[in-house]
Amino acid sequence: MKTYMKTLAVVIAVVGFTGCQPNNYDDRTDGIISEKTLTSFINDWKANRPEGATGRLVIFQAGATSNGKFLKHDDKDVVVYQIPAGGARDPSYMRHDGISNIPGAMIDGMHVDGMINMFGINPKKDYILFAVGEGSKSMREVVRSWWVLAYWGWPKERLAFLDGSVTYDFFHSELLVDTPTPPLKPEEYTHYSMKSLKNVHLEMQTYLSDMMRIASKKDQTGYFIADARGTAEYTGEKPSRFSDDKACGPNKDEKCLMPIQGHIRGAVDFPYTDILIMDDQKEDINNDGKIDQKDASFKFKSPAALEKLYYEKGYREGDKIITYCRTGRKATLIGITAHAILDYPVSMYDGSWAQWGEMAAGHIDANGKEILPAGSHLNLDDSKYTVVTKHIDPEYTQPSDIYDINLSATVSHKIIEEDKAYIFK
Repeated sequence: MKTYMKTLAVVIAVVGFTGCQPNNYDDRTDGIISEKTLTSFINDWKANRPEGATGRLVIFQAGATSNGKFLKHDDKDVVVYQIPAGGARDPSYMRHDGISNIPGAMIDGMHVDGMINMFGINPKKDYILFAVGEGSKSMREVVRSWWVLAYWGWPKERLAFLDGSVTYDFFHSELLVDTPTPPLKPEEYTHYSMKSLKNVHLEMQTYLSDMMRIASKKDQTGYFIADARGTAEYTGEKPSRFSDDKACGPNKDEKCLMPIQGHIRGAVDFPYTDILIMDDQKEDINNDGKIDQKDASFKFKSPAALEKLYYEKGYREGDKIITYCRTGRKATLIGITAHAILDYPVSMYDGSWAQWGEMAAGHIDANGKEILPAGSHLNLDDSKYTVVTKHIDPEYTQPSDIYDINLSATVSHKIIEEDKAYIFK
């Protein structure tokens, strides 16, 4: 028995698994909060607001509930703004990292300031909560919005995400109303700026040249690379596409795919769905006449269960987590669990597979253009960087013009420098 306990102690010391995480989110007032906490906030914001929040409770609800409702608001201390459910990603918005464009990249400081002023949000006072109206469809987009504000320095104690959906937890609640808070008129827009916070978390983002350096390391000890796309895309069985636009195939009416399929060298298959609860359906809350997975809560697993999951996947104490997916949306769910729940160091490779999978030397795209010349130092169709399981025919390969690839560039820190300059200059 003594030998067993001694061995167990050694194992725990080596991997850093504590087993001390809580089993729910009821005691949290930032990061991920429960419906219990949100209920107390809505019922009496001034009495129950967390320390550091001296302004309003600003709730962004992504879509109405299944019965067309919104969280209660008085439009004075508590406001509830409706945002699109699942339509936030815009691949036409790009930023150049110094090597290539990133479709749907981290938005710049000017756009973040524009967003907060459209809703009159005070970065020094207001508390922001993101909530999903129904199911999981918009969850990735809404978590991405949380990630954007966290990156741009919104104080941790005033930024939260509702665990689960409004439909699941408030379906029979009296805290639902028929309409959200009316949006501000242009003449009512404010003039706040994230510059006032003097903070930007550059460490939360990773770009191409650094990802290449890490992927090519012979010894990747100290890094935990998490591929959040799903097992079929990780293995290449399901090809990763660029977007839902149809510009490829013989008739230019099919979705375009990345020329190389597989995963980044050293990456672990970590589907974002692994962190969610999708089997706790109790009633037909989506009103489709049946009770199935679509009626589940899509809550995050408990902190204790998440800690166990990460260690089962191979994470070890002190590892820097780098997460990616196809477009930087699913990856933010891994990001928020690591950053806001478990307090693990985490960064997101923003280019994800939409950028990585395009960097293939000698490959021809759907427009007949060579993506990268043979011998290019940017070629990722190489076992040094990528576990390639499949190549895509040219007529289905994403056209490379939109990437505006700088063939001579070796460093992708342009966005980092731009964001640093926006806040500190």
